[in-house]
Amino acid sequence: MVDYDVAIIGAGPAGLTAGIYCARYGLKTIIIEKGLVGGTATWANSIQNYPGFNDISGMELMMKFKEQAQKAGAVIELETVTQVSEGGKEKTLTLGEKKITVKTIIVAVGAKSKWLNVPGEKQFLNKGVHFCATCDGPMYNGKEVAVIGSDNRAAEEAIYLSTVTKKTYLISPKKELTAEQAKLDTLKEKGISILLETNVTGFEGKEMLEKIVVKKNGKETKMNLSGAFIYIGSDPNTQLVNTNKDEEGRIIVNEAMETNVKGIFAAGDCIKKELKQISTCIGEGAIAAHSAAKYIQNKNID
Repeated sequence: MVDYDVAIIGAGPAGLTAGIYCARYGLKTIIIEKGLVGGTATWANSIQNYPGFNDISGMELMMKFKEQAQKAGAVIELETVTQVSEGGKEKTLTLGEKKITVKTIIVAVGAKSKWLNVPGEKQFLNKGVHFCATCDGPMYNGKEVAVIGSDNRAAEEAIYLSTVTKKTYLISPKKELTAEQAKLDTLKEKGISILLETNVTGFEGKEMLEKIVVKKNGKETKMNLSGAFIYIGSDPNTQLVNTNKDEEGRIIVNEAMETNVKGIFAAGDCIKKELKQISTCIGEGAIAAHSAAKYIQNKNID
């Protein structure tokens, strides 16, 4: 006798959406979250690109997701999954000192952005320091900001920010950017100032970010900027599951959000994909739930 039809690991946008759909399909559903319900989406101070809301905080939006999942019948448990085991028709999850058995699993553990680990960074989170230009960039209309990073993602975000801000800088500790040539050409066309071999060593201000401290050739200076968007990479939290992954550890899925392991699906920022947004995560969560329901139905028929 299984404890649940489906266990969803992670309560971010993808996990909560999967929970809503699974519960509405009539599946006995548990959503397991080791940290904050809503995930990193709760960090966004102002979301202006989510359909249906002109402007809403990440925390408020995610609490609406949570309420809807619980109203649909999904159980949300704050606990850490320490092991996922397969055995026969069921799968076993170890949560602290207890174990639960499930018919299928949806992995929606997301990814955590890498921090610079410099003074002021966490102090000014959502007060000038951000990890999502698409979410928070419009707040800096008419102001000067910086993107910190070197790759395609950093270049893309700098290009986007140049359309909504007065001035955008791209700060990289490397001798050359690793972004593709087409993006380098666009950076130049947009008039984005690129500061190479420059390290960000701190953030300063009173209530809001006012200055970014940078160091180049051993000399430290301060830039008067209102916003900083950090893109030095992210780490997917996928160590728990033994599925096919890319070189960064992101889970490889097909269009049905199926992994290479039968009965295990994945959705959200932990999977290999192009665009990481709340709107894409909810679509993936809905598809994963649909696929999980079909998998259970077919297995029961068999």
